[in-house]
Amino acid sequence: MLIDLREIIGVPGGKVSFDFEPDMSNAASGSITKIKKPARAAGDVTNTAGVLTFSANVETICSCICARCLKEFEIPVHKHISANLTEGGAGENPDGYFIQGDKVDADEIVVTEFILDMDDTVLCSDDCAGLCQHCGKDLNKELCSCKKEVDPRLAVLGQLLEK
Repeated sequence: MLIDLREIIGVPGGKVSFDFEPDMSNAASGSITKIKKPARAAGDVTNTAGVLTFSANVETICSCICARCLKEFEIPVHKHISANLTEGGAGENPDGYFIQGDKVDADEIVVTEFILDMDDTVLCSDDCAGLCQHCGKDLNKELCSCKKEVDPRLAVLGQLLEK
């Protein structure tokens, strides 16, 4: 979605509001496999003393795979996105997004900032026990009968405990 900024570029205190469904089809990364619900982005672009600031709240539901037990689950995601907009050329402001003429691509900002702000690994719960390294059983459901291997460097200490 392109947001027209003509009304506020030269007007300090000016504001343009928006509310749209960004295209999040390419937003899956890391443990997030896909965006289940169409995302919603609502916010505004504000001119504060000549600096244009993009601010939005993004809400969606993500389908994820737990990084420990590989279980599929869904989580609601609520993110606040804030970014500076600039009219300069490439290399002048590496932290900002460029205005194309008198418009800005809101989809690009929302998707990029959403991906950068998401964790690479997501857990189904904070106390997820994961999978057994040897037999592959889900340790959240049952304990396995695998014997724990002793680090060969510590084997001598184990012999002291046996005595």
